Amino acid sequence: MSNNPYDRSYGYANPNHMRPAGQQNSAVVSQPSIGQMGGRDPNQPSWFRFPFFPTAPFYSTNPNVSTQVRYYSTGITSADADVTLGQETIRTTTFDIPARVIAVNAAFAYTAVPAAANNPFARGITNPLDLFLFRMEYTTGDRLHINSRLASTVCGSAENPSEIGGVGYTVDQGASLITGITPLATINDGVPTAWRIDVTFHCLEMRGSANFVGGR
Repeated sequence: MSNNPYDRSYGYANPNHMRPAGQQNSAVVSQPSIGQMGGRDPNQPSWFRFPFFPTAPFYSTNPNVSTQVRYYSTGITSADADVTLGQETIRTTTFDIPARVIAVNAAFAYTAVPAAANNPFARGITNPLDLFLFRMEYTTGDRLHINSRLASTVCGSAENPSEIGGVGYTVDQGASLITGITPLATINDGVPTAWRIDVTFHCLEMRGSANFVGGR
């Protein structure tokens, strides 16, 4: 399948590409529709199927590039000065090495014994991930989660990870993931009991020699 960005038959080619004499250059700046993004090579199908789950990250064919699993994490506690029930708290996780996020897991736990009769689990909440909202975006503002939603809908657990899907979520060297965590008022058990929320990113890091050997 042709991926030539200068192929004028696609209509969304590089606007700087020079057309033959007598023809004006025309830049298309609107996002194409799904129908317009199908392949147009008559010798190839317009679309092809590829599994979305399980997540299947790209691996480099460069023999000087290796991969390594690493767990990045962030979180909040009830003792943090910037944490208030019902309000979003921002945490930033910086990646010093290029990586792809494969899955996002989270957990809530009381770090002191909650009130026996009035804690959320005694009131019928069975999933700790229903006690806070979660969202995540890239340094550039590209949002993985368009809006904050109950963590149970977007985060998994160690025994059942919430995979990103596709090829994962790419984070470049020096970039950051910005997470928004909103502890809900349902955490309140009638007394100021201590608690914590932890978020862990399952990542595949890519390590190479490009920093030391130019062009490789």
